[in-house]
Amino acid sequence: MKKTKAKEQVKDTKEKSYIYKFKLLPANILSMIILVILGFITIILMNKVGGSRSYEINFFFFLYVMIYLGVHELLHGLGYVLGGGKIKNIYYGVALEKGLLCCLCRQEISKKNILISLQMPFMVIGVITYIVGFIIMDQVLILLSICNLVGASMDLVMFLYIARIKKVRYSETDANDEFVLISNEDLTKRKSMFFEIKEVKDYKKEDFIFGKKKRVDITKASWIILVVLVAFVILTLLPLLFL
Repeated sequence: MKKTKAKEQVKDTKEKSYIYKFKLLPANILSMIILVILGFITIILMNKVGGSRSYEINFFFFLYVMIYLGVHELLHGLGYVLGGGKIKNIYYGVALEKGLLCCLCRQEISKKNILISLQMPFMVIGVITYIVGFIIMDQVLILLSICNLVGASMDLVMFLYIARIKKVRYSETDANDEFVLISNEDLTKRKSMFFEIKEVKDYKKEDFIFGKKKRVDITKASWIILVVLVAFVILTLLPLLFL
């Protein structure tokens, strides 16, 4: 038993914590590329099944999009819990000025857990609802699915990146645009154009014991943007009251 514990201690000292930071510009470019590709595919499929391409885009559609994006983050949270994460450690962040809505699991989790969480919104309200939209010929559902797939582009990038690492654990920092990978492998050799390694340090378990935080953290800039959007909504709907 002593030898086994000694080996585990040696192994632990070799582990490193890699703090990653997202590159927002490449991420936004990727989202635009996916939007164009999915839009092109959708038009072709609409032609083949005889569907109409006259999409009605109005305020209510954008309201549906906001609700859909909220469901996207809730599904990430559900994925964390299904993979073994604790509900009390699930937090949400809103940073609209950065184009970020996020779900954070503020504890160390396994590779399997993070992969489940990353693919949940992509599959459930992306791929599946996109297919269902064509089956029932619901244009709104199709467009909402496209919006979600575009929003899930970085989830897919992270999924593919982490899936290739043999032994890895995942955690968060207090920043909405960062994440941490814990591994024995030298991850500095694994490059990505969508995020960069901000810092590398020896793994210490106490670094990933988080204190209390707001369950939903909304930045000041996000509040300003939300107030402007609400004002726009009111001004848009007022004329309808006099029709």
